[in-house]
Amino acid sequence: MRLSDGACGWPAGRQGLVAAVALLVVASAWATPTGLNNIPTADVTPDRTVVLQAFGTVGDSPRDQYVLGFKWGFQLGGQRFEGGLDGRLGEGDAGPALFQFKYSLPTSRRGPVLGLGVANLAVTEDDRRRAGEAFKYVVVSHDWGPLRSHAGYGLQPHNNAFLLGLDRTFHVGRRDVMLRGDLTQIQDQSQWLGSLGAIWFADPHLAVEGWVSQPFDRGRTTFTLKLDGILSF
Repeated sequence: MRLSDGACGWPAGRQGLVAAVALLVVASAWATPTGLNNIPTADVTPDRTVVLQAFGTVGDSPRDQYVLGFKWGFQLGGQRFEGGLDGRLGEGDAGPALFQFKYSLPTSRRGPVLGLGVANLAVTEDDRRRAGEAFKYVVVSHDWGPLRSHAGYGLQPHNNAFLLGLDRTFHVGRRDVMLRGDLTQIQDQSQWLGSLGAIWFADPHLAVEGWVSQPFDRGRTTFTLKLDGILSF
């Protein structure tokens, strides 16, 4: 199934399904642009499609994280965009509301696709103190046939990061499963975070994601599970 109508391609096939959405660990909060596990890609949600997101990450310190949000895809003048909003759940520690926006631009008919975006965007100064500054990024995604590659760079005060990833989609019965892995720098480029995971497109209106993340030098292993409800209009 192809979830994006752009040249970079998500898993090939039915339009209206949505690609993997990821917890953006490098942004030190919870904004969720379309991507792999822990990095954004140049993919965007298809036009006139809304994705409702519910996910949790366990194993991190000092507490587990649970998040609700949504994102939507739209076109303006033939150009493809994505926007989203999400926030953390938790008694006495909920929020803040965080926005994300992305612009996806094919460089040629069959060439790489360029993604320009911002995530972890808080409105008020108090929210920025809680969630951190906005994470701005540029990423290039390219479909090589057997697999797709992604490479980019993110900018955030004291948290700049290189972004690298690969994914490949397999047909399992009548459904698609995307295997994916990524690498990103964390903790002010002092070490790398690696992850491996998959997304199962269980239904035209439901996708299930899961991945494990591990810092290379120090830090705990974390596990993330996400449910995506997909609505097309």
